[in-house]
Amino acid sequence: MSMENIDHVVVVMMENRSFDHLLGWLYANEGNRPPHNLPPRDLPTYDGLEPSKYSNRLDANSPPVFASRPPRAWPSCPKPLQVPTPNPNEQFAPVIRQLYDKGQPVPGDIAPMSGFLADYATTSVPPDSAAQIMEGYGPEEANVINQLARSFAVCDRWFSSMPTETWPNRSFVHTGSSEGLINNEYLQPNDLKTIFNVLEQQGKSWAVFSDAILWPALTKVQFRQLWALDEKFKRVHQFKKLCRAKADAAPEKKLPAYAFLEPRFAPDLGWLGVKYPNDFHPPHNVGRGDRFLAQVYDAVRASPYRDRILLVIVFDEHGGCYDHVPPPWGAQPPEPNPVSKDKQFKFDRFGVRVPAIVISSHVRPGTVFRAEDGATPFDHTSILATLRDWLKLDANPAKPFLPSPRIKVAPTLDRVLELSDAEKNVAWPKITAKGWLGWGDRSLAIPMSDLQRGVVAHSRRHAHRQREQAESTAKTDQVRSYGHALFYFLWAILPVRIMNTLLRRDFKPGSPG
Repeated sequence: MSMENIDHVVVVMMENRSFDHLLGWLYANEGNRPPHNLPPRDLPTYDGLEPSKYSNRLDANSPPVFASRPPRAWPSCPKPLQVPTPNPNEQFAPVIRQLYDKGQPVPGDIAPMSGFLADYATTSVPPDSAAQIMEGYGPEEANVINQLARSFAVCDRWFSSMPTETWPNRSFVHTGSSEGLINNEYLQPNDLKTIFNVLEQQGKSWAVFSDAILWPALTKVQFRQLWALDEKFKRVHQFKKLCRAKADAAPEKKLPAYAFLEPRFAPDLGWLGVKYPNDFHPPHNVGRGDRFLAQVYDAVRASPYRDRILLVIVFDEHGGCYDHVPPPWGAQPPEPNPVSKDKQFKFDRFGVRVPAIVISSHVRPGTVFRAEDGATPFDHTSILATLRDWLKLDANPAKPFLPSPRIKVAPTLDRVLELSDAEKNVAWPKITAKGWLGWGDRSLAIPMSDLQRGVVAHSRRHAHRQREQAESTAKTDQVRSYGHALFYFLWAILPVRIMNTLLRRDFKPGSPG
């Protein structure tokens, strides 16, 4: 069990779905008994869903609404592949309400996971549509992600790094800390050193690949220390080309040591018109997210050197979608900022469980893995800990690794690679997405989500090389629809980016421009 047969680690991080919502029914037909557990158990187990077992109530006088599948059509969501519509709450305070159905818990309180339905009813969802938050997707509806989980290894105890939304959790996967933030905040750029800065300083190859064409990568605009490294940010079609290189090709013709992939978060333009988001973020069509995962998997599957590639698919946070497993306490506070900036959160508990799949020729098919009993569970910093040990990134004090104690205690993925090179699995299945896309989420009048408005604001800030974000936030706060976002990019952001390229502006990370 080691990473000695791996030359390339590829991480794909998707958006805002819980474990139960996408993978809860994976082994339901087998009584939640998978073929193989890590660590081994006398009776293999999978912590998934069962019919008529897990429920929420709207209030004390309401009947229980059980977790179920498949999603149905609702007055607020006539297309089942877009459940839940509208987008659930995902900020820190609503997430605590989803877990406890009350205010802040006492440290150590086990979450009853009872407030998802009541919290969803506080959104703009009509009362007759709120129960959809308890519905999820099975192998028939989200076939790609379920088949990948069944064909390789899936973790049924991977938690988001904190109980909140996208930006803080994505900061954890890149830095081991949220810089003290407990919600998406756009007024200040993130100044933390990232795993990409570590790799750059130590001469290790890396790249971030985005499925967007117009918009810059979210990872680039989120972290100011990455602004000067534009050449390391590429498009997914380049990822596919690198996968096709011959097994004995020169290193620069193949994938870098670490590749991080992003889906398309916001409306974009392609040769055939508007390209809609494929990130799984509610209420985006689940079929479109499945298709993106199938494309990435197929590129790795067809690679002449796929046996040397470790592919990890994970979601940043649960996005308000139901899960029945309580997030554990005992999380190691990060560095820097072991206490939130508002002094209310000590980063001592994890967020909601999310899907995490490990794909490799060295993974035993049908594996369900988790940390050892009583040990620190897997969270997003497990990716950083795996990279640290694999590339020996903490060996040179003159070029230090990331300082966060959260990374130091995180379990690593080497234990999942059980098969030696001689035993490796050569039966990578061909997977084709079955989800019907339709036209339900193809409209330029679709409202922008909070995440998407953040992408617009950060893209403007990056283009203008601003030190502060307040001006960009003010100027982009009124971007409310997909059509408006595309117009704003073409009118207010793209010309500045072109001018920057033509003038070859020389700037330093953190400079006001």
